Amino acid sequence: MNKKILGLDLGVGSIGWSLITLDEGGHPAEILGMGSRIVPLTSDDMQEFQKGKAITKNKDRTMKRSARRGLDRYQQRRAKLSRLLCEFGLGFPRPLMSLSPLALWGLRADAATEGKVISLAELGRVLYHLNQKRGYRHSKSDESSKQDTEYVAAVKTRYAELKNESLTIGQYMYRYLSASAERGADALSCVHYRVKDQVYPREAYMEEFDRIMAVQQKAYPEVLTSVVLQKLRDCIFFQRPLKSCKHLVSYCEFERKTREVQIPVVGADGTTSYKTKIVDIGPKVAPVSSPLAEVCRLWESINNIRIYYPDGAVYPLSLEHKQAFFNKLQESESLKFSDAKKIIGAKAKDKLWCNDLLKSGIKGNRTTATLRKLIEDYPQYKALLRFDLKQEDSCRVDLSTGEVLPLISVSYLNEPLYKLWHILYSVAEREAMGNALRKQLGVEQGDLDKGLLDACMKIDFTKQGYCNKSAKFMCKLLPYLQQGYMYSEAADLAGYKHSDSKTKEELEHRELKPRIELLPKNSLRQPIVEKVLNQMINLVNALKDKYGEIDEVRVELARELKMGREERKKYSTRNRENEDDNKRVAKVISEFCTPTKTRIQKYKLWEEANHACIYCGKEITKPSLFSDGEAEIEHIIPRSVLYDDSMSNKTCACRSCNKAKNNRAAMDWVLTQTEEFQTKYFNRLEGLVATKRLSNGKRQRLMTLLKDIPEDFIERHLRLTQYISRKATEILKDGIRYVWSSEGSVTSTLRHLWGYDKVLEDLNFERYKSMGETQTVLVKRGSAEQEVERIKDWNKRKDHRHHAIDALVVACTRQSYIQRLNRLSSEEDRQSMLSELGSSYAPSKEERMQLLDKWLTAQPHFSVQAVRDYVRGILVSFRPDRRTYTKSRNKVKIKGRVSLQTGILTPRGALSEETIYGAIHVDGVKKIVCKCRLENLQAKDVPNIVDKGIQRIIKARLEAYNNDAMKAFAEPLYSDAAQTKQIRSVR
Repeated sequence: MNKKILGLDLGVGSIGWSLITLDEGGHPAEILGMGSRIVPLTSDDMQEFQKGKAITKNKDRTMKRSARRGLDRYQQRRAKLSRLLCEFGLGFPRPLMSLSPLALWGLRADAATEGKVISLAELGRVLYHLNQKRGYRHSKSDESSKQDTEYVAAVKTRYAELKNESLTIGQYMYRYLSASAERGADALSCVHYRVKDQVYPREAYMEEFDRIMAVQQKAYPEVLTSVVLQKLRDCIFFQRPLKSCKHLVSYCEFERKTREVQIPVVGADGTTSYKTKIVDIGPKVAPVSSPLAEVCRLWESINNIRIYYPDGAVYPLSLEHKQAFFNKLQESESLKFSDAKKIIGAKAKDKLWCNDLLKSGIKGNRTTATLRKLIEDYPQYKALLRFDLKQEDSCRVDLSTGEVLPLISVSYLNEPLYKLWHILYSVAEREAMGNALRKQLGVEQGDLDKGLLDACMKIDFTKQGYCNKSAKFMCKLLPYLQQGYMYSEAADLAGYKHSDSKTKEELEHRELKPRIELLPKNSLRQPIVEKVLNQMINLVNALKDKYGEIDEVRVELARELKMGREERKKYSTRNRENEDDNKRVAKVISEFCTPTKTRIQKYKLWEEANHACIYCGKEITKPSLFSDGEAEIEHIIPRSVLYDDSMSNKTCACRSCNKAKNNRAAMDWVLTQTEEFQTKYFNRLEGLVATKRLSNGKRQRLMTLLKDIPEDFIERHLRLTQYISRKATEILKDGIRYVWSSEGSVTSTLRHLWGYDKVLEDLNFERYKSMGETQTVLVKRGSAEQEVERIKDWNKRKDHRHHAIDALVVACTRQSYIQRLNRLSSEEDRQSMLSELGSSYAPSKEERMQLLDKWLTAQPHFSVQAVRDYVRGILVSFRPDRRTYTKSRNKVKIKGRVSLQTGILTPRGALSEETIYGAIHVDGVKKIVCKCRLENLQAKDVPNIVDKGIQRIIKARLEAYNNDAMKAFAEPLYSDAAQTKQIRSVR
């Protein structure tokens, strides 16, 4: 039976797929199916995701639901308060509900004024009013932010004013309302002071409640008992804590286990059945701020430090050096390259350099630094910073050596630093935190009152999130990290399989699921990626249903999907900067010749090399860069050795150096030159790095010998390492035995060599021609130029079917191609390719450069005509943006019996726009109006304003600013000459 291979091209908003069969020789035989599945995203969502910003598709719904919940809870609290007021004799008649604002605030001010007594009914009305606004409640996140927002800062300022004047909120508001009151002809007072914008903290309202009750309790001691006061206080100010999100914390991938559980399922007929579900159990990952996680992070970073001699050789770091690095990181904010050189005793003349990790600086122990700063004014608590890790023998044995494996003793849980961190991390309430600090760590109450407790409340260790390892795993890993092993080596020594790779035998006997299960909602906490992966699961399940079992899947992920959020953000910024730089370079090149991609690259490499040959230092002038061919783009490591055509593997060299270097790595050729040449070369690279023209990574390539290129360099380059990439392959492995990953650069190369680049343009040509969207261009064919008609500004992304073509290339890509790329530097492989191509002669350098392309072109693949014929019949599939209806169930009571109604169709989506309309009568005519914020008003809307007086004022302001609404309404607008009534919205 022929083997079935599925190729997948996963993008941010698309999935391309192609299912093919292989013949007995392993060559592509038949295309069973191809297609493109599009997951619609708005352009804003797509751009936000690619820029690394968080996307929440239901943000608006969430905000409105939160507002509804807030209103509902307020109404429940108000109803409960009304019941309590009636129960305790504080009920009030309806006339008190219609008091004017000035009278109501006056009553509230009197209730808190010593010596003034109000009736119980009036007191009930005051408490009812107090319940309407409870103030802003501070959280630890507000305290821990380095800079308060304007909103929080304004709240704190108002509270400070109240305290300075020893006033309650009611007394303060009444003062300003009285000052702004105007008595009209009808003897009614009109106030202009705006209370709504004056927000105070919750503490201010609670203090006002306490003062009101303290004053009025003297007059009504029998009614206002301590029990009554407590119940009223709880009713008005109680706020439940946030729901726990511990269930969202991931299980440790190294300690996680699975087990089967029975889940009850209610059928359409109301009967209950059970289905088996596999669930994860085991320890959860530890917080990033955990002292144990911080120590683990430091040792991982230290073991990844690489320091180099000028010639690229690695400087040997002893365990004593690494321990000194650790001590430095424990005591300071960071470890920089200058600090590392002092520790190892390096001198300036040594001209050492380092990898990017050390160059950017390693952050110190952030948890210890935070706690050290906390108690710096309390030297008596210095012992609280102790965190000693002790090793002990575990009950596990290395089966290959018989040695007992070490681990960190759980005694670290009783270390003072860990206890202090745990209290600050887990306790949110002020009183509970103070009690814990006193009882568990012996902190004096006097020190807490002096400001230590306030400082503790400002620390928020939860904001940093969680790491990817559990404390249990870190205890087993740390002994080996402390011995200087890298993370992967330490994991192996601790008895854990760091890589998810399996042997051929393990793959053959792996149990597969008949259907791949969909991801639970919000399991990835990234809605866009979750949506694409679920579409992939649906697609694979549907293909298995139609074509039977699939033997192998090869998947390529879009660059944005493989990146984490921060990487996407950096990549977007780098792309934007690169585009701006390309425009600058193109403008310069246009003074000499037509800008092309190759010429732009050459110019940028020439600037990088400081306008000279990177090897000999010969100056290259700007005119000669494009005119006489004196400068050439040179591959540092030849493409015949390492298939890398990126800018990181290119440099600018003069023609003579490029010719002399031939097919050797840069460093191999430089070492064949004179000592003087080598010295100047090394000094030149040092200067370019010092002036930030050349990156450390490219300098390392320029100093890499051919023998030092790792055997599996390209294979490691292609391995998917990011979480989402691993998740995609992990999902597919549940239902398919062999899952491989591919890389965009390999797919792009093969698509071009096999001639598939022109398929979509050919298929779309007649349609574009009929619309007049074609043009005639000159194309160079050999030594002659020929006129060719082509589509204007053609881009494959104009046709969604390009995803299916890419998926076909991915499906046809064999692992042997990557292995060939990996071993291309060997003479044996070159001779093997020559024999496969039917040649036995020794190729020239130019021919050797093209040998891989010729070999790849000769590999079995589908003809261009066959691909064109199949792609012509593809119908692009779009995922519906939203459902029209959903099926639901209702429980109803009929004659006292509960009946279950099933299969009810519930419409989804809004029935109308969300604008709130109202009906008014103007000159006896009913009109429908809506309220519009002033900043959203346009000049064309002014004639529709209902209030003619407001209409004239707004019209005059707009005319003064030439109908520019943004400038016109930048300053406040008032409806009265005294400028006391601000216009914020109109009807």
